[in-house]
Amino acid sequence: MNEQPSLKGLKAFLNVYGVISVLLFGGLFVLTMMDAPVLQEGGALRFMRWEPLAKHIELMLEGVYFVWAIFFFLAARKPLQYLSFIDFTIWANAVHGIIMTVQAGMMPAFHYKMFTDVAYCLVLAAGLLFLRPRAAGAVFNAAS
Repeated sequence: MNEQPSLKGLKAFLNVYGVISVLLFGGLFVLTMMDAPVLQEGGALRFMRWEPLAKHIELMLEGVYFVWAIFFFLAARKPLQYLSFIDFTIWANAVHGIIMTVQAGMMPAFHYKMFTDVAYCLVLAAGLLFLRPRAAGAVFNAAS
């Protein structure tokens, strides 16, 4: 198969982010459901949470991002059929990352979130924006 490099890169990026997201959000969902000590005050993964703690909100976000991760794998198989999903992912994560940047910037105890939550969203948005085919018709024949 003679795929364009950008489409190969896009597929790889979606698969890598899919694996990262399934492990990250699937794991966090289970740990949050269990009220695992590792997420509580003094726990090794406490930094993964925002204050004030709101378990019902954390579970919703973890669930949404877990489902999103499954769609990364689907989009990686046929990216040209998932361009609207890719576009939505770019915009949703760019906005989410920008909002979190402002919030973390205003809360000194959460500046480190720039390297965790914010980085996840903005790297995802920027990577997809950079790798997304510019004109679907130009790569349509190469995709399958």
